[in-house]
Amino acid sequence: MLLRYVRLLEYLYHYLFWEFPRGLDFSIRAKKRGITLEGNHGYALTSKKALKNILSKIPYRKLSFLDIGSGKGGVICYAYELGCERSEGIEYEEFLHTIAQKNIKILEYNEHVKSTKIDARDFERYAEFDIYFMFNPFDPDIYSEVVNSIFKQNKAILHLEREKYLICYGDANLDAVNKTKYFELLTEQKCPYRGNLYRIYKSIFISTNDSIV
Repeated sequence: MLLRYVRLLEYLYHYLFWEFPRGLDFSIRAKKRGITLEGNHGYALTSKKALKNILSKIPYRKLSFLDIGSGKGGVICYAYELGCERSEGIEYEEFLHTIAQKNIKILEYNEHVKSTKIDARDFERYAEFDIYFMFNPFDPDIYSEVVNSIFKQNKAILHLEREKYLICYGDANLDAVNKTKYFELLTEQKCPYRGNLYRIYKSIFISTNDSIV
């Protein structure tokens, strides 16, 4: 509980003295208001400090980054600031996507950071990315569909020999991840800024003759 209150105070301070004066909006949560998709867990920001701590466990610099359920775009902006070559987020909710676009435009990150409004189950460009970030975005059934889409799209274009990373932050359908047999657990740790677990998975080379789950 102490971590939660400290985090909320930090977010409030950051919003009032850094975001609001510039017209930005990253820190304010949206857990229920405006959420239309059943199974969508809403938006809560992952701080830049938390993301930096997680990314420090993998060689993330110069890699492409995808936030699945990117909300207002905080994480995709932070990923670019920390050194990812290209950063994109996919978000189902129109109002969150609109805020993300505004944030990206104010920061003038347009050539490097992008928010796309789409259902994660319909996204067809997973294979373009090296790092997949999922902060408890939706219920286990949708989670399973998305993880399988990541696997299938990579397998279809024969990129499985290229190292890729899946970051499962907070609650996650880990059975779905393990069933793909594409990802192996690289590390499991507790976030010092939020207090919950995160797992980082690394891709395993799979022959094109292997079955798809």
